[in-house]
Amino acid sequence: MTQQNEPHLEAFNAKVVQAPLQGLLRNMDSELVRRLKHATVDPDRKSEREISLLLLMLRFTRNSYEAICFLCSTMDETPRRKKEFVMVLPPANRQLLDLLFNLVFMMDDFPTRSLHYERSGYRQAREEYDKFFNKYGTQPKWQTHFLTLRGWFPTMEKYLSITPQQKANPSLIQRWYAPYRLMKTPTKSLPFMQFLEKWIYGETSAQAHLNAAGLLSVGMFLMSDFAPADERQVLEDRNLPEFTFKHFSRTIVTVLAITSEIDNLCQLNNRKTLIHLWVLLGGYAPEAEEVYKERYQAMLT
Repeated sequence: MTQQNEPHLEAFNAKVVQAPLQGLLRNMDSELVRRLKHATVDPDRKSEREISLLLLMLRFTRNSYEAICFLCSTMDETPRRKKEFVMVLPPANRQLLDLLFNLVFMMDDFPTRSLHYERSGYRQAREEYDKFFNKYGTQPKWQTHFLTLRGWFPTMEKYLSITPQQKANPSLIQRWYAPYRLMKTPTKSLPFMQFLEKWIYGETSAQAHLNAAGLLSVGMFLMSDFAPADERQVLEDRNLPEFTFKHFSRTIVTVLAITSEIDNLCQLNNRKTLIHLWVLLGGYAPEAEEVYKERYQAMLT
């Protein structure tokens, strides 16, 4: 391995994106909370269900983003934060990308598809309950757990308008598909979903699942102690920073995509901030520019 003719690595000051992005996430959270409280008091069960779902998705996105920022931070030199911890970014990004796929698919018919999504969650919860109750239902130490779940189901059944037939037989509720199955369903946003899978999701998924290609792509960092000294230096000084930037920038791309979808649906009036962040990140990460042009440039302007 040689470093000859290697282009110089451009430094990425993440703060220029992180500060306005954190402000955006706070503002969107506050506005959705305000709207949720209004829908609860009104009362507007449909709006309450839809806004609470979007708020939950936004908060999961924010939590994942902040956790990834912590893992990638260079603000301190604590020995507990190893550079190799960035290997967990692909699985975390895979979760965020799954959420994005779900949102994009829902946006083509949000009232109907978001209800389908949540009802499928009810079916899964009931199936999990039945599975464990059938095995542990007679054991005393499990009774508190089962009692808690039984108290939760009526709330879900109320807000999701579960029919008596579906309550008696949850398998009547159609399952919600994973991204690869969603891409086999005709929908307006299918070209964007296919683009996302080809250029970002497929590779991220391989590394998250640790198939052979995914495992080998990160193996060089975890087996670097067997490499000659000069190759090990290249891995530490160049390849690992490149890996970190690639996957951290994908985190931000996915967070921006999710926030763009929610902002556009709810008309939260953050378009100027979102456009600024997309263009700013696109100056550092070509993937950001490509994703922005593929869907969000037209959406936000």
